[in-house]
Amino acid sequence: MMSKRGVLAYLFVLIGFLALLFFCVDGQYTELAFSKESGFYPESFMLEMHAPFGTEIYYTLDGSQPDENAILYTEPILIEDATAHDNVYAKCGDMSIAFRDEVVKEYGFEVAVPYVLPDAPVDKCTVVRAAYRDADGNFSKTRTGSYFVGYDTKTGYEGLKIISLVTDPENFFGYDEGIYVLGHAYDAWDREQAETLTTSFWNANYNQRGIAWERPVEIQLFDTDGRLLLEQSCGARTHGGASRSFLPKSLNLYAREEYDGQGRFYIDLFQTGYMADKIVLDSSGNDYLAKVRDIIMAELVGDRNFATVNFTPCAVFLDGEYWGVYWLTEKYDAVYLADRYGVEKDNVIMIKSGELEEGTIEDDAVYEDMKTYLEERDLSDPDNYWYVQDLIDVQSYIDYYAAQIYIGHSGDWPGWNEALWRTREVKDGAYEDGRWRWMLYDTNGTPMRTEYIDSDTLKYVMEINVRFYNLCQNDMFQEQFVTTMMDLSNTAFAKERVDCFVSDYIDRMEEPVNLHLKRFYGIEDRQVFLDSVAEVENFLDGRKSYMVRCLKEDFGLSGTPAPVTLQINEKAAGSVTLNTITPEFDEDGMWSGDYFTDYPIELTAVAAEGYRFVRWESDALENGMSKEETIEAAVTEEGTLIRAVFEPVP
Repeated sequence: MMSKRGVLAYLFVLIGFLALLFFCVDGQYTELAFSKESGFYPESFMLEMHAPFGTEIYYTLDGSQPDENAILYTEPILIEDATAHDNVYAKCGDMSIAFRDEVVKEYGFEVAVPYVLPDAPVDKCTVVRAAYRDADGNFSKTRTGSYFVGYDTKTGYEGLKIISLVTDPENFFGYDEGIYVLGHAYDAWDREQAETLTTSFWNANYNQRGIAWERPVEIQLFDTDGRLLLEQSCGARTHGGASRSFLPKSLNLYAREEYDGQGRFYIDLFQTGYMADKIVLDSSGNDYLAKVRDIIMAELVGDRNFATVNFTPCAVFLDGEYWGVYWLTEKYDAVYLADRYGVEKDNVIMIKSGELEEGTIEDDAVYEDMKTYLEERDLSDPDNYWYVQDLIDVQSYIDYYAAQIYIGHSGDWPGWNEALWRTREVKDGAYEDGRWRWMLYDTNGTPMRTEYIDSDTLKYVMEINVRFYNLCQNDMFQEQFVTTMMDLSNTAFAKERVDCFVSDYIDRMEEPVNLHLKRFYGIEDRQVFLDSVAEVENFLDGRKSYMVRCLKEDFGLSGTPAPVTLQINEKAAGSVTLNTITPEFDEDGMWSGDYFTDYPIELTAVAAEGYRFVRWESDALENGMSKEETIEAAVTEEGTLIRAVFEPVP
């Protein structure tokens, strides 16, 4: 029986043959054609190129655009495992201020994990870019190929998608125009400003923004089996705030019609049905040792009432050289919001870090009006608070703030790294009510760090954010916040859920991240990755007791947390909504969590198809039972047991 890789190799040969037929009519080629498609091959091969009669083919192997100064094609090209070739771009020492030893010494800043330029060849693929020149000297559209040879024997790529980014090296590494280097912008900068800024924000090419600093790239995306999924021209810019000075850097990729006529990436990258016009290659910012914080948050709280993005792990090659592990993810914009929430993209207002991201200049006033109301009104007044509920989706706000506070986010949040959106005009859709809703991103800095496990982030946020403080003076808001925080601690951040995620994450990402750490930091101690992931796990496993203390002290609660146990007579018969969660019952039809005795819990019984709800049974209920589908029950210090009874529909 043919092996899986053997079948893939056969398919690539077949695809290549069919491609040649497509470009060849009556024995004559109408377009530039390669004898092999971009992809993964177990062994070396000879690449042939064909073009229309009477033309000459020129090609490059460094990512640059072919012109008359490129290599003239006269015979097939040997494509082999390129790893042994000398490093070119990986030798660049201009990609971070951390490489400038004299500057580090002069300004005395610390480099947490020193970058290293690899002293051995990094993994590589062969990048071929070719175009033909006709008799009038005109060049055709460039064709790009990325060829990975021998990767069936390499480690660190299993289970990852592979992305090859190909661009003229000057676009990324050029002194004047390169978006990945300190470059001209740094050398031309007035050094007197250095004392007033952190080094991450010193002027540099990589800190420039806007379309003037967008560079054309070719992206080729391969699935975990090496099949080519996407091949497209697009634009690239550096992405992020302080992390632009890190290595490797995050990148925004933009699909634009001016590049190749396509205004979207026409592929379902995240199995959501969403065709994005912008995507992000996220390097994980401050979480460079574990690369887990953003993804674990998206996984654990992705069902809450705020936006999150999907993450897909991939290994990136830049102009043929291994460029590390990234998360391929969505980018928040009007297109994303329109797809996720069923609104019109032209009707979206979006704010990010206090700045208008989507909308018109006039829309900024709508945001400022909302802030002013929350900052200047007495929100303990019921009338004022009722109006707040017309301004913002309170549950979205509470979900978002409770999650961020639970993970100990501080310093660069709230305010910075905070995003929210609403529709400009009120319409009939569920999310077209004109209320502000929140969006989670960038949780890779202070969150889930050992030194913050006992921090009172709730008090911290009340002290620095007047809007949150004012809302907390309202009894209804406070009850909803406390209840939501306990819901999160009992489900999203429950120990068994966290530990399960971490175990799966280590199995999936240990080899890829260790390859990444060796490439950029020279770290070969495999325990570094494991310890970094363990820090996140230990934080979440130990955080609940501190959050309970903070809720009690900061809100002046008089009660204590006590166990609430739910039981269902038959798991297949239905489900139970508890406050904002739907607990998962164990094999015995049981679930338990802790709630403050200060507030009642709300329960709703939901019958499955073929069943009907009969009653609740509990000593906490009057007469020990209730036939109402939705009930409130007090939480007692001794613990509360409530049983939901369903029966088959006759």
